[in-house]
Amino acid sequence: MSDNSKISLRNKIRTILGPEGIMAEAIPEYEFREQQIIMAESVLSALTEEDALIIEAPTGTGKTLAYLVAAALSRKKVVISTGTKNLQEQLFFKDIPFVKNTVFPDLKGALLKGRGNFVCHQRFKNYLRQPSFYEQWEEKLLERIIKWYQVTAIKGDGDRAEIETLPDDSLLWSEICSTAETCLGRNCLDFDRCFVQKMRSKATDVDLVVVNHSLLASDMAVRASGRGEVIPRFDALIVDEAHGFEEAVTQHFGFHSGVYKFRKFVRDCRFGLAEAGVNDDKFEKALRKTEEQAKTLFGIFEEAPLQKIKIDPNDRRVMEAQTNLSQVLSSFLSMIAGIAKVNEELKNTAQRAQDLILEIETIFGAISENDYARWVEKRDRAVTAHACPIEISHALQTRLYEKVPAVVFTSATLATSGSFKYFKSSVGLNGNLSPKEEILDSPFDYNKQTLFYVPESIPEPNSNQFVEVITDKIGEILSVTGGRAFVLFTSTRNMETVFERLKGTLPFPLLLQGTKPKTRLIEEFKSNKGAVLFATSSFWEGVDVQGEALSCVIIDRLPFAPPDDPILSTRVDLLRSAGKNPFFLLQVPMAVIALKQGLGRLIRARNDKGALCVMDTRILSKNYGKFFFESLHKSPLTRSLKALKAFFESRN
Repeated sequence: MSDNSKISLRNKIRTILGPEGIMAEAIPEYEFREQQIIMAESVLSALTEEDALIIEAPTGTGKTLAYLVAAALSRKKVVISTGTKNLQEQLFFKDIPFVKNTVFPDLKGALLKGRGNFVCHQRFKNYLRQPSFYEQWEEKLLERIIKWYQVTAIKGDGDRAEIETLPDDSLLWSEICSTAETCLGRNCLDFDRCFVQKMRSKATDVDLVVVNHSLLASDMAVRASGRGEVIPRFDALIVDEAHGFEEAVTQHFGFHSGVYKFRKFVRDCRFGLAEAGVNDDKFEKALRKTEEQAKTLFGIFEEAPLQKIKIDPNDRRVMEAQTNLSQVLSSFLSMIAGIAKVNEELKNTAQRAQDLILEIETIFGAISENDYARWVEKRDRAVTAHACPIEISHALQTRLYEKVPAVVFTSATLATSGSFKYFKSSVGLNGNLSPKEEILDSPFDYNKQTLFYVPESIPEPNSNQFVEVITDKIGEILSVTGGRAFVLFTSTRNMETVFERLKGTLPFPLLLQGTKPKTRLIEEFKSNKGAVLFATSSFWEGVDVQGEALSCVIIDRLPFAPPDDPILSTRVDLLRSAGKNPFFLLQVPMAVIALKQGLGRLIRARNDKGALCVMDTRILSKNYGKFFFESLHKSPLTRSLKALKAFFESRN
């Protein structure tokens, strides 16, 4: 691109985002931010010059508007990946229409969701032939779904979001939604009216495609397998909320299995064989053995005392059970091979059997132990086994960076101690690839708008007196702030204990995570004067409360990931065996980013003011505390409750 073209595009950005620009005229009380223009220029440069860019845009920068303007000006087809479906919907239904209506009338966008959000015509018809219910009330739910289906099949999108009050974890929905394992693709009789295909076709001829990280990872995996694509061809990628990208990709590139998966496989096989007119008893015997061996393998862990158990590749019981299950599946695969050649549904069944063999050998076999973190997770008596890659750097290099010439990573929290070293390492940008890097200044005056408070006389978190002491300290803080606070915990046990001890002792509405849906709790927090919300990790990000309703964020302890986390502990062992220090290379940076996310709930606008309170004195007493301070915005530090009280009195 010529220098004149670059200057012209920069001028267009200022015309749109400048203090007297188009946005200033369109938005009441518009706040001009120089950082927003800098970001838009950097993103546009990366997109047009086909570079990789990492850019930290603190809260208040207006990063969404900045990268949307840049993407529209680039004239490229750009995929925007976000952390959650909620953020996807905000982009697609609010932000993109605003940019379209205000500046770019010809801008076209599409929203892509995972196939599990859509009903499958074939699976729904098959289910209705032999409906089964996990709970009695699901019979009424099925009646509602049938009525909905009759409408959506004619003029709807087949999206579960169209069904009011459908539970997020509906087992009935899992029986009728589209799945990769059961999809017949172009060989399906309903391919031309498939809701998933209709969704994807809408994304073919657009400028912006909005996805989430899991769907992006799915697209990378499908392309690598040679089975097509999930996202239609695109030129450039913007990864928003990029601090959660590594975890989402790690989970999606992993394997996850349980008895439920084998039961579904067996049931689908029986149905497929019956439809094909195959009634040979040898198939039924093989399927019964498959289910029995699956129960044996996963049943080994049912009585284990721990909720998470690392898989020992040398455990003879596990080795034997896994081998037996693999052999039964292989035998079934050999039997069905001939029929599968002439029957598409059974051909798909054969592929599922192959995938299951690979899955259990990766999870339980010794061959993968150097590449995967492998563990079993127990909830009640339900056992789910997992194998997730220890690192995703190479996969991202071959599946993403070599395929997509322009990639932008952005978030309010990517840097630690002013460096992207940790983030680059986590997403494979620390090798021969040299991304451009930029850390924007915050548009807020943290020196005036905030106070950082660490109370005195608090024992370290591993002390038996810790919870008792912080309960008193939190009560003191809330009395000073008049409630209006998020109290964020790193453990559910501490959250519930402190909540129970403070309940009834304070004149404010106290709300507890888990008692109501997240959206309902946020609504109640905003509408009840002086409300206090006690919550854990799911409220540390993606929650936006502006104004005096949220005037204080209290964090019980520095958010180090649990040392028994299977993926983290495997990565720690790997670094240690290589003679490196995992604490400073991995655990501290992870905790710093998590703390930045938690404290980021507080200041959302230039007229916000509030206190950041940390109950963990290690931030002052330990040598690693400086890494947290260097990564946080410059808030004045105090250990005096009187100073905290004076700070809030001065704002009134």
